[in-house]
Amino acid sequence: MSGKQYENQVSSYFAASDEIDILHIEPVIVPVSASDPLYSRIWSYALTFWSVPVSAGYGRRLRFLVFDKHNGKLIGLFGLCDPLIGSRIRDGFIGWTKEQKHERLYNCMTAYVLGAVPPYNKVLGSKLVALATMFPEVRGEFHQKYLHNRTTIAGKEKQPYLAMIDTYGAFQKSAIYTRLLNWRFIGYTQGQSHLHITANGSWELIKQFVPDDKFRSYSYGQGSNWKFRTLKIGLAKLGLPKEILTTGWRRAYYVCPLLTNFHEYMTMQHKRPKFIQHSAAELVTYWKEHWVEPRIDKLKERVIHE
Repeated sequence: MSGKQYENQVSSYFAASDEIDILHIEPVIVPVSASDPLYSRIWSYALTFWSVPVSAGYGRRLRFLVFDKHNGKLIGLFGLCDPLIGSRIRDGFIGWTKEQKHERLYNCMTAYVLGAVPPYNKVLGSKLVALATMFPEVRGEFHQKYLHNRTTIAGKEKQPYLAMIDTYGAFQKSAIYTRLLNWRFIGYTQGQSHLHITANGSWELIKQFVPDDKFRSYSYGQGSNWKFRTLKIGLAKLGLPKEILTTGWRRAYYVCPLLTNFHEYMTMQHKRPKFIQHSAAELVTYWKEHWVEPRIDKLKERVIHE
């Protein structure tokens, strides 16, 4: 169901242009739990501002709302999910062996959605949300949620440390991460995508041709990307080649290492992580000094015309 249905219930958490004070924005992050109906509804409604449909995702998932403590309004949100099992560009960047990847992929999460909502998106709020992924509370939430957790496939208890966040731009490079502290552009990936199919409504038609047992095979451990697997089955039933999933789009790949001994830990040379010690206050100060203050007049003008 569309998040639009919650507009009347949550609209008070979304700021009008005259309700934000750019130089006094103070972000605080709030984890979103399925058991909390208010935050879940705010999350769902916030996603209606995205032009590209956002999948709910499968496997491990962490969701966060970013509020402005100054006025109680929503700045934006970010969601983290299990990383792709197969990613040549990521695996090449880390440089790990099959054994190392099997052990440490657990310590990576992918930002499947990240950004600011209006009017904060007009004042570089998305960069602030990206910096918020490095707040100590994020890795603390990861540690708390996955402490003593056993993996679905191997049934093994792994170290509950969040070592890296990565993301893929939908359409080449993203202005959000460009020249942003600790976020690195690694390169471009080419290959398959379902956006050109699922974003135009064809997904609703194709999934009707997928057998129920195949359609419900979304549990972690039943194969790689569920939507790709499902689409390939549906396309075959319709007599369409799976090659139409190949687009040749260049997707930018970004990583945000959270450790000072990142490569050593990821390649199992070090047994314990050493976290980069950025406090939330330091990251917010960086955002204001590097991105807001040098262009404050222009940003104020953007908000006025929001």
